[in-house]
Amino acid sequence: MRLEEQYIKPASQLMEDYINGKANILQYFSYGPSAENFSKRFEVLQQHEVDRAKVGSILRKFMEPNGISQKAEAHLADFENGAPVVVTGQQAGLLTGPLYTVHKAISVIVLAKQASEQLATKVVPVFWIAGEDHDLAEISHLYRGVDGRLDKLNFPHVEYGKNSASTAKLNKAKVHSYLEEYFRSLPETEFSKEMHETAFAFLDGADSFTDFFAALLNYFFKEEGLLYIDAASPDLRKYEASYFVRMIEKSEEIAEAVIAAEQNLVEEGYSAVIEAEPQAANLFITVEGERILLQRNGEEFVGNEGAVSFTMNELLDIAKNSPERLSNNVVTRPLMQELVFPVLAFVGGPGEIAYWAALKGVFNVMDMEMPIVMPRLGMTLVNRQVQSLLQKYQLTFSEVFTELKVAELRQALMESIREKEAEHLIEETQRQLEAKYEDIQKSFSAISGGLTPLVEKNLQFHLKQLQFLKNKLEDEVVLQNSTQFNHFGLIEMELRPDDNFQERVFSPFPYLNVYGLELVQDLLKLDFQYDKTHKIIYL
Repeated sequence: MRLEEQYIKPASQLMEDYINGKANILQYFSYGPSAENFSKRFEVLQQHEVDRAKVGSILRKFMEPNGISQKAEAHLADFENGAPVVVTGQQAGLLTGPLYTVHKAISVIVLAKQASEQLATKVVPVFWIAGEDHDLAEISHLYRGVDGRLDKLNFPHVEYGKNSASTAKLNKAKVHSYLEEYFRSLPETEFSKEMHETAFAFLDGADSFTDFFAALLNYFFKEEGLLYIDAASPDLRKYEASYFVRMIEKSEEIAEAVIAAEQNLVEEGYSAVIEAEPQAANLFITVEGERILLQRNGEEFVGNEGAVSFTMNELLDIAKNSPERLSNNVVTRPLMQELVFPVLAFVGGPGEIAYWAALKGVFNVMDMEMPIVMPRLGMTLVNRQVQSLLQKYQLTFSEVFTELKVAELRQALMESIREKEAEHLIEETQRQLEAKYEDIQKSFSAISGGLTPLVEKNLQFHLKQLQFLKNKLEDEVVLQNSTQFNHFGLIEMELRPDDNFQERVFSPFPYLNVYGLELVQDLLKLDFQYDKTHKIIYL
């Protein structure tokens, strides 16, 4: 395994400006994305009140079913004894969801170690599982490679309705069938059997999407002592009761703060990704199993276009006595993380950081300060087959991803193998046909104007047939040179699938399949520099 690091320009202007320390975006955060701010933030956290014993017991209870490693137990003790945390989070995707989920966990582990050394104190990594999320369509799919192209394999999730990832009880038979189809699409290797058995063992022991996700997260990161909690944990919700009360009481001010920030961001040339509304309550409530977004309507909180309605006092009573019915959205989730944990730094992806840009005023409303917001480490894994092809065609990662060199090679190959004489014959026939039909049209229109559309329709029929011949000719030429075209397709699918980052598309399992189940542990042994460079890892 070999590590290469290089800067790749982010897709969004906001992210590019943020990681490069531009003042016009840094003003929306309490700190810049730099380890230089650890000491200052750590001093602020000395005033952060947390019931560490209670939160520690909640973490321990949630993690116990998967087994708590010695390192995790040490981190729990460190937290209970005063350690701050570095936190990240993600929805409970199938097979962990995209690779960036694993990259987030690696990022908090690497950053917590760095902060611990820099501050000469214990710093603990924490993963916040967004189990309250009910957008199951977003997590119920996997991408696979089929004949050098990307294929999205959707899991049938309609039967779960609007249940969240933590409350939807898995239909084991359907999940088994779905994952079997997915695993069959992977090549058979010496690691396939063990990988298959491991994944299905965790599935068999899970009741929900979140259970399955948490078991895999623990499996990959238990030796690093990663702590993790489900945001939808009833025990955590009870602990958060007073925090929900504060959010309800300040809901109007919170909405105003987001709107003001987004207006300013737009004036600075950025996008308003939250698209906040003045009446937003920024909280969900569960009613008869359905998770409903609340809005303020005068003195009431309403949802489902008024189908459900609560007075302020009724909602406050729910917060105090049935807090498990409430959950956060993208605006209030960062607040809740900060209220529950003493957060030294939050690690997020580009989309999350765009949300956070609108939240500094929200933290102020709650008399809090934003933690340091750090971009997660971006990574691309290059398996041996792709390495061999890169070497064969004398390509670098940068040439593939940034310079789009493969497209140039494909075009050059196509030009070199074209049957130009046959193409010329087809094109010449087309020109002659159009010229003859022009004469026909003049003759027909002299007889009746109503015949003109018929002539045009007939011409288009013949032109379509000529184009069909031309396409078939091209297909045959490509087929005769399919090996090279397939190589180019494979390189792009692996390193730039659908013009995207690999980590946003594929799950870790295709890479476990060709490397082995120790992949994640070996990644953690690499000497990552926590900076703005992209990490290219040659397996």
